[in-house]
Amino acid sequence: MRESAADNARLFGYEGWRFPWESARTGVDVTPDICPQVRLYQMHITGDIAFAARQYVAATGDQKWLLSELGGDLIYETARFWSSRAVYNDEKSQYEILNVMPPDEDAEPYKNNSVFTNAVASLSIDLADRVSCITKKTVPKAWLDIASNLYFPFDEASQTHLEYEGFDLKNTTIKQADVVLLGFPLQWPMSAEVRQNDLLTYERLTRATGPAMTWSMHAIGFLELGNFEKAEELFRRSYQTYVRPPFNVWTEVQKNVGAVNFITGAGGFLQAVLFGYGGIRLKLNHLEVMPRGHLPNQATKLIFHGLKYLGATLDLAIDGSMYHLTVQELNASYSLVYEHGKHQGSLKLNDSLSFPTDTRLIIHPATPLCR
Repeated sequence: MRESAADNARLFGYEGWRFPWESARTGVDVTPDICPQVRLYQMHITGDIAFAARQYVAATGDQKWLLSELGGDLIYETARFWSSRAVYNDEKSQYEILNVMPPDEDAEPYKNNSVFTNAVASLSIDLADRVSCITKKTVPKAWLDIASNLYFPFDEASQTHLEYEGFDLKNTTIKQADVVLLGFPLQWPMSAEVRQNDLLTYERLTRATGPAMTWSMHAIGFLELGNFEKAEELFRRSYQTYVRPPFNVWTEVQKNVGAVNFITGAGGFLQAVLFGYGGIRLKLNHLEVMPRGHLPNQATKLIFHGLKYLGATLDLAIDGSMYHLTVQELNASYSLVYEHGKHQGSLKLNDSLSFPTDTRLIIHPATPLCR
């Protein structure tokens, strides 16, 4: 993997590791020749992998992995890639990432400053810095300057993120979720107003023939904002016309079948249930639980068994006005603390905590991974 990712970066004139859009066990790019633009320009995949590493570290605190090639090296070398990929624009006094394809695959052949790509690039460099106390790989100040000073296209008049520089908010149709991914899964900081504007704007611009997982991400966003009617509408849209009998597998598109057993669509559905209706957010230094109290249509209770966080096993039950967290297992290696409002305590085996919905519960290690 190391050699293939490094070779792939050098092939395009960059440093660090760049991962292919599609690959086999060797890490060599096997993207079909019918879509060369994806192979050449959809490089946000490298940031996506770094974000997956971020979530793995957040969920497990796996220091042994961070000291391995598949952990610390991956995190550091993907950050190095983005540092070599960014260029400074004197007129903007900011860094840019040019000539990329964003998650929206209708934006071809390539665009400048994909807002999603720039966000995952920034998070990639940030992660390398945040775990450097474990990896002992010091992130250069120049990289950190890039991470904190990347250009994000934004329309001030409508208070809406632009998918890429020059994006036309009135006349462009997109294929799939892109800008809305800033809110989830990236959890990029923004106001509720901007989050809502992004959701409403790009729902209107998304073509009807797009893939299922788009609507799952919209449902999560509207649940987060408390617009339950809109969330329910989009949650249903994420599966009703995409699931095929007799085994209820997802297809990529609504008509003409598309990819059979499209696990991305099924994954989006599961995320809408867990992170949307469950109100769960995994952050680098803590786990957050805040169900909004609205359940899917006709459901009276949701129960999530076996949630894993830093060696603990937790059950979460939501019954409308209340939610309940039960501690089934704890790992002696981690002392976990919970907080809600001004109250806090230590999690103990067999604890059963109950809160009104809309109560924000924070669980974190007593000693952070890196101080």
